[in-house]
Amino acid sequence: MRTQALTSHALRALAVLSLCAFQFGEAKACASCGSGSDDPLVLWPNEQLKTYVGVSTSGNFETVDTRGTTGKESGPKSRDAMTFAVGKALRNDLFFTLTVPVQQNRLGRDSLRSVGDPMVAGRWSWLLPDFTEPLQPQIQLMAYYKFAHAKALQESERLDLLDAFGTGIPETKLGIDTFWGQSKLKGGFAIAALFPAERMLGRAQVFPGNCLKTTSTLGMSLGGDNKLLAGMVREMREKRRNNGTRVSDSEILAHSVFMTLDWSPAARHMVRFTVSDKGRIFANRNMIAATSASVAWLATWE
Repeated sequence: MRTQALTSHALRALAVLSLCAFQFGEAKACASCGSGSDDPLVLWPNEQLKTYVGVSTSGNFETVDTRGTTGKESGPKSRDAMTFAVGKALRNDLFFTLTVPVQQNRLGRDSLRSVGDPMVAGRWSWLLPDFTEPLQPQIQLMAYYKFAHAKALQESERLDLLDAFGTGIPETKLGIDTFWGQSKLKGGFAIAALFPAERMLGRAQVFPGNCLKTTSTLGMSLGGDNKLLAGMVREMREKRRNNGTRVSDSEILAHSVFMTLDWSPAARHMVRFTVSDKGRIFANRNMIAATSASVAWLATWE
């Protein structure tokens, strides 16, 4: 019974993560798109200052248990979010970004709003694209650190979990992102390892397990800076630990698919439309399935 309770708490904690908006990466010829939802803002080599403002909504939540069976989620029924990001280049091949989400959980007529977990990220281009070599990819080394700012599930003071907006666990990501974007047909692949911290949440010392995340992207140019992309994200997370003890059958496997349309209404401006679905294709375990849609405005200032 104790193991079942821990597994139930793990699933509900994952619900908080899965309610977040899905925003997928850049697809410009000189900007990587393989990294998926972690990096909503990526600078191109000739950009010095760039901003991102996005709004999104997520819903249609379902729990997926260790056997892959779906069921109803007992937490918020929808989540709306507004995400702000700013990026600054230090060199042509190196930039940093800061991302801050503001989230709103909804359940019936009740709703609560809070700042989510901020994230700082950096990318270094080990290999820059060369327009004289159309088949040469851009290869970037990427890193991020996600702060544990928002209230976690274990810190919730409500039975409906409307006041839980984060995981309560800081996390570091290290990875590599490769993207071919200089021709009409574009594509990319990224792989990253995520290393969460161990932290006391409620009455338990919690370690959610390390994670391996891969993202594949394929798309095409629609003329000018306009483009259409589709891709898949696969996440595998090892068993979680509570008070130093591994929780049996707590490994996470999640697959999601997305489609993004980039439209440039004017020079140095981009509008991005994205739809995504998580946990409804291939095998999935111990996660929350969700459907999301977002629209974002990206602007280059320098």
